[in-house]
Amino acid sequence: MKSFKSLDQYRRDIFTKMNLPLKRGGKILDVGCGDGDDCKVFIDNFKLKTYGIDVYRSEKIRDVNELNFKKGSIYEIPFGDNFFDYVFLQNVLHHVDEPKQRNKRHVEALKELKRVCKRGGLIMILEGNRYNPLFYPHMVRMEKHDHFKQSYFYKIIGQVFQRYEIKHFEGHVYPASLIKLFKVYDWVMDNFSPKQFKAYNLAIIENEK
Repeated sequence: MKSFKSLDQYRRDIFTKMNLPLKRGGKILDVGCGDGDDCKVFIDNFKLKTYGIDVYRSEKIRDVNELNFKKGSIYEIPFGDNFFDYVFLQNVLHHVDEPKQRNKRHVEALKELKRVCKRGGLIMILEGNRYNPLFYPHMVRMEKHDHFKQSYFYKIIGQVFQRYEIKHFEGHVYPASLIKLFKVYDWVMDNFSPKQFKAYNLAIIENEK
């Protein structure tokens, strides 16, 4: 397994648990890349040719060396068909049609990911789980993130794709002063919690055209 020791606690945990099967030199698109923090991981740790899109251009994105960035929407990705070996998005899908959250629009977004990914390429979608014990009070109720129910995440993936697996795991930004305590919590959730309550749903999809 690849080492992520240089990353902050959250990304180290998340990328270790995702265990993405990425091959050096491939082209990856990070959809909704924000400040480019995940793009840095793809460039520095995976040695991928990395592209990013977002509906706005962050000032910090300029500091990400070797990133090919374009402003663009998930509904109209500014790249041609079959362009990428990999497509990745983290905590983006539940934002694309807020506040309406229409199934039709979610499906349209997924079909656009399918369009730009090569046949046999991988589309990787990481989404927070609405009813995780930490996410629900903090992210859903306090921060007003409209995370999907796990059942709905399964539904929309199955509406568009045929060949995929979905993984579930725990992962949060933990207070440094309480890291040992929260790591125990993390381990318990990963090993004993029903999948319906784990923090993240990760779909790894083999693209078919």
